Amino acid sequence: MPEHYTKNTLECTAWCNKCANFTQHRVDTGRRGPCIPCMEKREKDNEVERIKRGLAEEQRKEREKREPKLF
Repeated sequence: MPEHYTKNTLECTAWCNKCANFTQHRVDTGRRGPCIPCMEKREKDNEVERIKRGLAEEQRKEREKREPKLF
């Protein structure tokens, strides 16, 4: 049976299937939200991907400057 939390509740301890451990979870609109450690890891991974995309974009622009498209 799902648990409902009060409006003032910000976090709760619950089992995380990804971590396979009891961890802190964010509470969204009275319901248990995502695991905070998993969410932080996902945000870190997203930041790394953003940096990689930015570097690839810079390299592409430099290559286009050196070798412009014909058409």
